[in-house]
Amino acid sequence: MTLKKLSDFEPNYLQTFEGNDIIGFKVYIDSSEEKVGSVKDILVDESGHFRYLVVDFGLWIFNKTIILPVGRSRVDYEAQRIYVLGLNRKQAENLPEYSDSVLVNYDYEEQVRGVYRSPANDSLASEEIELVESNTIASNQDNYNYQQDSSLYDLNDTNHQTLKLYQDRLLAKKNSAINSGETEITQQIQPRKKPTRSACLIFNPVAGQSDANVDLATIQRILEPEFNLDIRITTPEVDADQLAQEAVDRGVELLIASGGDGTLSAAAAAVVGTGVPIGIISRGTANAFATALGIPAAIEAACETIRDGKTRVVDAAYCNGKPMVLLAGIGFEAETVELADREAKNRFGMLAYVLAGVQQLRNFSSFETRIETEDKIVTLNAAAVTIANAAPPTSVLAQGPAELIVDDGLLDVTLVAPTNSIGAIAAAYNLLQSAYSSETSDRPDTGFLRAKSIKVTTNPPQKVVLDGELFGYTPIEVECVPGGLTIIVPAIPEENVDEKLEGLPNLRVELKPQEES
Repeated sequence: MTLKKLSDFEPNYLQTFEGNDIIGFKVYIDSSEEKVGSVKDILVDESGHFRYLVVDFGLWIFNKTIILPVGRSRVDYEAQRIYVLGLNRKQAENLPEYSDSVLVNYDYEEQVRGVYRSPANDSLASEEIELVESNTIASNQDNYNYQQDSSLYDLNDTNHQTLKLYQDRLLAKKNSAINSGETEITQQIQPRKKPTRSACLIFNPVAGQSDANVDLATIQRILEPEFNLDIRITTPEVDADQLAQEAVDRGVELLIASGGDGTLSAAAAAVVGTGVPIGIISRGTANAFATALGIPAAIEAACETIRDGKTRVVDAAYCNGKPMVLLAGIGFEAETVELADREAKNRFGMLAYVLAGVQQLRNFSSFETRIETEDKIVTLNAAAVTIANAAPPTSVLAQGPAELIVDDGLLDVTLVAPTNSIGAIAAAYNLLQSAYSSETSDRPDTGFLRAKSIKVTTNPPQKVVLDGELFGYTPIEVECVPGGLTIIVPAIPEENVDEKLEGLPNLRVELKPQEES
């Protein structure tokens, strides 16, 4: 029996559903309340009876989509949840995978039914399972009908009251259309056009404060029609840098990284100097990487940028032999990043860095610093030294030059040397103003310089943070790699707003006549 997507069978089905779409509902195991995925679609038979829910298992069984017979579900519309009845992880792993290109024929459905006919636990009555088995012994492709597996496909008032109502309305609407001579315009499930591009997606499931399953589903929804995605998940044992390097070694066409600044920088490090472009989907706390490089921070916009954007070649750098995309911070910034641990960032978000900075001011101290470039040696007492290739305005200790140019072949060094905590606060505020006004800082305790290569030595040795992650201690040597990184950026950059007057009280604007030249 031919199956169709609900939207193909009835394009206006949401009117029948009164706008209460079941697609997108979260899916849970009924016996354990464990969240396992989300509903991607509904498959109906030729008459319009609901037969399967298409379920994306997300991170529960990574990157696997299956079909769930509607009879093995319980629908909670109020909570927007689907509960799976009588299924365990082992059975779920044995289910055949579903995709838009899969032909859902009798043989495929029999594979599905074979898994669900085997009891997962005692939640299903034994006589019910025996009924399923006895009714299907003699079935074949020619004589099978869904009533032979009524426990798999029947909707009931206990578990599906609202869904059953919508099905009945849909059936009545279709029967009315047929009886009145209207032409049925639904189409069979057709394989979508195969993606024309391939990419490796490195996904950090613990980044940020959002739901990783929802984030991954959003990314797949936007990118999979265009890209054949090879999805790799970071774990405590396997970091983004390893996954990215393996992808480069396999000859990946495009690398996509999704996570916090640490994940993004680690993935980007693998493609420095290779010419392999990288797409960025920020899901972290600070999202400095995306902001510094002009990439949208919202997941949907970032995915659309990867799908529709263009490539831009920018500089990269090496710090003690390790690739650097953003910056290396010495002293105050490194101490602040160490204080803002994962628990604090999960609890307070970006505020965790502010709180850590305030706490670090209590331990304010300076250190002897020696900076050597290709043409000079500078010595001073400093509280913070930041060597930046690129940095957003929120990285205030990198804003000495006011405007950091990411493709000039130079590194920007900001030196902050206040004598006390009050001076440190004033210097940081002044640098923040510099970032947003594009005017260099004029404080005597703040300076900057530009160079292609920089060596920093301190006494005593100071902690170093590299691209948002603690890296070690000074001394460090940083060298610019001009044009070392190819990134995907929006095809049309955001326009700068030159004027905004609307809404001002008692506003009146008069245009002056143009003088003749």
